[in-house]
Amino acid sequence: MTPEPAPARDLRRLRTYTFFTVIGSGPLALAMAALFLAGADDGVRPLAAGAAVGSVALCTAGLALHWHGQGPWRRRLLWIASLALLFAGVAAEAASGEIGPAWGAPAGLIAAEGALLWSLPGRRSLAVLLGTAAAGALSALAMQLGYMNFGALLTTAVLVPSIAVGIVCQLWHYRVAQELEQARGLAADLAVAEERLRFAAELHDVQGGHLQAIMLKAQVARRFRDTDPELAAAEVQAVEELAREALRDMRAVVGGYRKTALADEIDSAARLLKSAGVEASVPDKAPDLDEDTERLLGLLVREATTNLIRHAEPTSANVSIVEVDAQVTVTVVNDGAPEATEGGNGLSMLAKRFDEAGGSVEHALDNGEWTIRGTLPKPVVPRPRQAPRAATRARRR
Repeated sequence: MTPEPAPARDLRRLRTYTFFTVIGSGPLALAMAALFLAGADDGVRPLAAGAAVGSVALCTAGLALHWHGQGPWRRRLLWIASLALLFAGVAAEAASGEIGPAWGAPAGLIAAEGALLWSLPGRRSLAVLLGTAAAGALSALAMQLGYMNFGALLTTAVLVPSIAVGIVCQLWHYRVAQELEQARGLAADLAVAEERLRFAAELHDVQGGHLQAIMLKAQVARRFRDTDPELAAAEVQAVEELAREALRDMRAVVGGYRKTALADEIDSAARLLKSAGVEASVPDKAPDLDEDTERLLGLLVREATTNLIRHAEPTSANVSIVEVDAQVTVTVVNDGAPEATEGGNGLSMLAKRFDEAGGSVEHALDNGEWTIRGTLPKPVVPRPRQAPRAATRARRR
């Protein structure tokens, strides 16, 4: 399948086509007027031809100024002069006996410029209709007075709206294409901003826990390097494994492929708390949930575990999962919490994610116990799950 051309390139092409269509309407109107004036009387032909040329040239100049975004004052002067020359040519031809159909095309050009000049965007269709109605009414009046025949009236009634609508619609179409291109650019900027936020959140969620665990392991190794070298060596090896896992997760975050499972996060929290000497109580198993729900609840467990080790001095922690009706709630409680402070970036980003998913995050301090509770709507049809890993998920004490 042939790839589609770049929208920016298509917009440049459309700009070129629109310019030649709009500005080219002037020579087209002049050619049509000359064709009809070829059959006029020799005495009135030079005067009528001069009026037609002047009217079309001035109106085309006004359209060119509009295309380049110039102010309305010069365009208004050009439009008024163009309209005056049109009436002068019509009067000159009427003085010779009968008004021909040569003025329909210049009148359509003037109607288009008048709609662009004297009306606001969104009301130009009405302005074109009014201009067409005015040209038709004047032509009908001239026919009633004997200055125009029915053929000239019919030609005027066809040419005026055709040329006016063609010019106005071409410019409207180009303006809509510009707005769509701007919206496309804005969508691209928003996508970049969203990806940056995703990366920042993933970086905080992933590396915060890993770095905290590495720090704890390193502290244990340093503390027992002289009294228990074997334990210190084991902790150093654990630090190495954690560093490898952090590197793998970082690469996954960059690629955007990392998945968070609630059961894995509970296992990881239990191991981390045990390493920190915290008595942990965790569920025997995690419920069957869809991927997005598991991801958010897993991030809640990870954030709570990282925070309680980093900011508190806990001796015990409890992770619980409750399913009630169409909601699932994960609660993490620990003791040894300091005085209540404002939520950090991690909790703020987590609360925003839960809000977007239709849930909520609550945290509170009560009698030295810090509680973080996240609630999400329970999916109607759970996704198929693989067999649980062989890791121990039993209640740990």
